[in-house]
Amino acid sequence: MDNNFFSVSNTGELAEFENKTLPSPFVQVEGLDKNTLEEVQGFKLRNADWLEALSDDIVNLPHIDSFLPESTCGNDDRVMVNPQNIPYRYICSLIITASNGGQYIGTGFFINKRCIITSGHCVFIKNAGGWVRSVQVIPGRDGGNAPFGSQISTNFRSMEEFIRNENSDFDHGAIILPDNTLFNRVGGYFGYSELKTSTLLNNSGYPKDKPRGTQWFNAGMPTNVTDYKLEYMIDTEGGQSGSPVYVNAPVRSVVGVHGYGGCPNKAVRVRDYFFQRWAEWARL
Repeated sequence: MDNNFFSVSNTGELAEFENKTLPSPFVQVEGLDKNTLEEVQGFKLRNADWLEALSDDIVNLPHIDSFLPESTCGNDDRVMVNPQNIPYRYICSLIITASNGGQYIGTGFFINKRCIITSGHCVFIKNAGGWVRSVQVIPGRDGGNAPFGSQISTNFRSMEEFIRNENSDFDHGAIILPDNTLFNRVGGYFGYSELKTSTLLNNSGYPKDKPRGTQWFNAGMPTNVTDYKLEYMIDTEGGQSGSPVYVNAPVRSVVGVHGYGGCPNKAVRVRDYFFQRWAEWARL
């Protein structure tokens, strides 16, 4: 296997099965929706035992400067969602502490009980010391509250070609949570597949230009699909790096990891080697 497609970890240690060819080809990995609750205007689901009030010092953190800042394309038609509803509760606000001590915001999403997928530049920031020190993961963050609680991780993965050469075609990574606590509360995760036809793309994440800690949704058709990127005019802003680009039919499935602006904005496209790496990271 080409080393470009190899997984690397922040500790330098990999599980025995990592970077080996898995026995079965993947076409699609199904998600898990244990709940049937859909978006209901004004509905709030909250368990007082889980709720965390977030500290004031994380309210005004900057986003990470990526290769191209995320962009609002024309009129801003994003809408705020209720992050306690499905699938928005599977999407996480990230509070990232870099190696040099700087703090930033990003977005990630569940693909398994302990695996949060995000952009590679949310776990490895070259101009801030490389691998980040820690990430606080807050699923369904709702302003200054964490309805499902939060966890801090120090276990990360990304792609060798991104870590060594900052190749944006390989800019995705994983945050491995310490246990299943957050999954047991949110009750599900996204599936993922390769986009084969032109269809409506959805995106939701935690942008810097809206009230902090609020989650915003937008959708649109792809304007171009390359071997490694999806391009679209979906409105995004800094802080949404690592957010899922997903389709709803025939099932809800992530097809890209948003990370770049420029109108068209761009996501790293889920493709063949993703299934190998994400399946490995989900086993950790």
